[in-house]
Amino acid sequence: MIYLCGVNLSMRELTFELDYVDRVGPLIDIFTDCSELTSASIASCVDRDCCWVVERFVGPASVLDQIERIRSDADVPAVATTETDCGAIRHPTVLERSPTTLIIYMFIESLHTCDSIYALAARRLEPGVVIQSRRQGRSQTFRLLVRSGENIDRFYDRFQEVLRDGISAQFGHLEEANRWAYDSLAGVSLSEEQRLTLQTAAENGYYEIPRQITLDELAKKMDLPRSTVSYRLRRAEADLTKGYLGQVATPMVK
Repeated sequence: MIYLCGVNLSMRELTFELDYVDRVGPLIDIFTDCSELTSASIASCVDRDCCWVVERFVGPASVLDQIERIRSDADVPAVATTETDCGAIRHPTVLERSPTTLIIYMFIESLHTCDSIYALAARRLEPGVVIQSRRQGRSQTFRLLVRSGENIDRFYDRFQEVLRDGISAQFGHLEEANRWAYDSLAGVSLSEEQRLTLQTAAENGYYEIPRQITLDELAKKMDLPRSTVSYRLRRAEADLTKGYLGQVATPMVK
């Protein structure tokens, strides 16, 4: 429950998921080809014609280079989810860049020329909508925080009309937003070596019960010393644990 200027606002949350069955754009192609790549974003509509978006990409350095080029190229469409052309203007700024992380702030204007999710939210939903998104592989999930359920049907109907072939959408229920928390694990940065070691361990059953591969076998498979593999896994596990507990930890009962 949120109180604003003396008004009691019961915020609502709409969730939906997009599944990219076909290759429908350069950014989606990159996510399809690189299973290590993930992204999280948050956005809000400033008014009916413009919005801001902050995107955080985590993955291999070479892949992040490609994403940075795509996001900075005005000739590459920012939106590949609709059949209609988009004339919105993007103003990207790189906020952070490391070997495994890319954070981009983007101000988008002229949304009236577009039928993107951001544009439809700006035009059809009440002012103040907040949009959270996560993406990995062929799947992208969205959470929209809205002041009420007003015009949700208009948003949904138009989105279904313009959704391009090769993408399927599954909408969840509109419900009260009792908990709006950004998953803290999205904010955990692992080195490329830690990420690769963790992924190799998981893919080969190191975290299964019972364990399907020993640490010695994993080290041999990666052609690395056992101590190196052990160190990378412990560091990655520690960073992920601290990130998770930083979000969900609750005060101790005295």
